[in-house]
Amino acid sequence: MNEKCNCDVIRDLLPGYIDNILSDTGSKLVKNHLGECEECHKIYTEMEEGIEKDDLSVYDTIAVDALKKIRKRTNRLKITIGILVGILFMFLLSAALKIYVIGTALGSGYMSILDTAYDEETGQLTVNGKINLSSFHVSKVVWEEDENDPNVVNVIVYYAETIPFAKDKTDFSVVIPNVKGKKVYLACPEYDRMEIYDWRTYHYEELENLKNEIYSKISELNEKTDALNCMQGITTVDGIEGISFNVDFIDGEGASYWWFNGMLTTDGELAPADFEIWISLEKPHKILIYDYQTGEYMDDFSIIVNRRLTAEKIYF
Repeated sequence: MNEKCNCDVIRDLLPGYIDNILSDTGSKLVKNHLGECEECHKIYTEMEEGIEKDDLSVYDTIAVDALKKIRKRTNRLKITIGILVGILFMFLLSAALKIYVIGTALGSGYMSILDTAYDEETGQLTVNGKINLSSFHVSKVVWEEDENDPNVVNVIVYYAETIPFAKDKTDFSVVIPNVKGKKVYLACPEYDRMEIYDWRTYHYEELENLKNEIYSKISELNEKTDALNCMQGITTVDGIEGISFNVDFIDGEGASYWWFNGMLTTDGELAPADFEIWISLEKPHKILIYDYQTGEYMDDFSIIVNRRLTAEKIYF
């Protein structure tokens, strides 16, 4: 075998020699040749370094991928922990705000009204009061129109725990605009409410004068048998403010009626009329009838007699 052929054979055996899979005889043959042939030894060295580099590249790729996965999981864990910490912080913050700042609506039984002042010119009402609880303070006071009755206003007082070493603020004051003709309650939503102001009560004499004015101007009404009851709220007709009275007809021989705790009481039979009587607050007093059947105001009082007869047929 010539030298060229021998080198070709050795070079074919180099991969097996590098991987250490040749027989002892083959390994010895290749080793001896590499010690004698510089060219084959050079090729061997290049092949061995190439394999090491390839192996190292594979290992590096695996290591990098592993590090990326670890870093990705670590970032996800950090984000998850951050979110949980944020949620916990917001929960604790909202709880602290609820307890010490925002507070909860207080029941009317734990409060006292010191005074109420109504301004005749502006129509606004000022309410001053206090809460009767130790270690608590007034956090805020709000007023709102009743969702079921626009002529009713509810005042809601919120109380919260007092921060240690802080001074209790147990008094409160609220100014409510446009209370003319309305009723005001000290209220706790879905709990209870206590009446603290009724415009009609504080203007009783004025309303009685208006009622007498109606009886004197409408001859079709009988003061002994036709009861007038002042309704809540101010009604504006043609730009003029006024008060409305509903009418109840009383029937029965010698029957009479009277008011007890704001309730109409009679020893006869009672039938509600299907109209209201409106009278302006300012003089000269203008009087109109609001007909439920037509939904219109009129100054024809003759319908009172006809409606009384109709009511008697229905109720008596």
